[in-house]
Order: sequence, then structure tokens, then C-alpha cells
Amino acid sequence: MRFGLSQDQQQVPTRSAPDMTPPTASPTTKEIPYDYVAKFTLKGQRGNRVQDVINISIEGAFIATAIGYSFIPAKLQTLTTGVTGVLSASANDSLGLLLNSLLALEQNDPRMLAQCVLVKLCGIDFKYSIVDSGSGRELQNQPIHNIAGLGEATGERPFRPLAKPMLFMPRSTIRLEIEEISEGPVYANAELFIVLHGYKILGFGTGMS
Repeated sequence: MRFGLSQDQQQVPTRSAPDMTPPTASPTTKEIPYDYVAKFTLKGQRGNRVQDVINISIEGAFIATAIGYSFIPAKLQTLTTGVTGVLSASANDSLGLLLNSLLALEQNDPRMLAQCVLVKLCGIDFKYSIVDSGSGRELQNQPIHNIAGLGEATGERPFRPLAKPMLFMPRSTIRLEIEEISEGPVYANAELFIVLHGYKILGFGTGMS
């Protein structure tokens, strides 16, 4: 004997998953491209940690769509102190300036020349972690090596599209922490920049949209 649903039986309504899609701007709001930058001054000591905080402005919500970074090695003037008369008239030419600068480094300390070449070839190694301080939300379960997460500073995959655009409300904060791996004088006082690429939705989340 077959049994079917009676007419007075009610179906249990299904519950849809919450919509986590970033909000679509209404006609009264305005979207503008925008980047938030975190800057770190390194010490060139393995294991050293340095933090920076990005404060989302009160103008509107920020949607992060990609992340990238760049690295500026430390200035090496102090390494060439005492080397005089090395630069010739050909220094006015960019190639001559480069050759004479390398000669100055080699005369002062050949190890510095080797290190400069290594920095150019190897770039920089560090670990990073990102936390949405406003909600306490961590964006990874442990610090990520920069090559795995961001690519190389030389331009090989320098920008990483986020798997899903992330919404940061006005007045929220983003805390970034860097753990140094590369060490040596070239990395001491070097500057590291991490950039969140995206756009602002002006007025959204401010109570004015």
C-alpha cells in the first residue's frame, strides 16, 4: 500500500544561507577606487615583528578586492663611506653610475656587493598576518609566507586577488603584523609596504545611505 502526503501536512520551510556578498551600491551612493597602505620599517633581524594599523575612514565602507606589496632596500651610503675618487665623469651616464657604484661597494667590502646581488635575485622573505580588529576576525589560521600568499616583490604574481571581496565598515581597523625572515644590513631600516586594493562606497554604513 502506498502512502503519500496528505493535504493538511505542511512542508518545513528551508533556511537559506546568509548572504555575505558585499553590498551593491544604491543609486544614491558613489563608488570610488581606493587603496589602503600599511608601512613597516624593518630591522633586518630574523624573528623581529612589527605591526601597523589601517583605519577605515568615516566616509564609507571599504571593499578590498586584492592585496599586494613592495620592498625598498635600506640605503647603502654608509657602506661606501671613505671611498672617494671612484666616481668618474662617466657617472653622468646611468650605466656608468651603476658600474661605479658597484665598484665602490666592491672596494669597500666585497660581501656587500654579493649581498646586493642576492637581494636583487632573492628579494625579501617575511611572514604576515591580517586581523580585522573591529570584529576580531582573523584572515588566516597562522602567519603566511609572502611568497606563498603574495608572490615576489620582483613582479612575479605581485598582486593577489582575494578569494572573495571583503567588506570593512567605516571606523573599523585592520591590523597587519610582519615577522621578518630575511636578515642583514640591507634589510635594516628597509621599508616594506602592504597594500589593500579595492574601492570605497561613500556613505554606506554611515547612516547617510
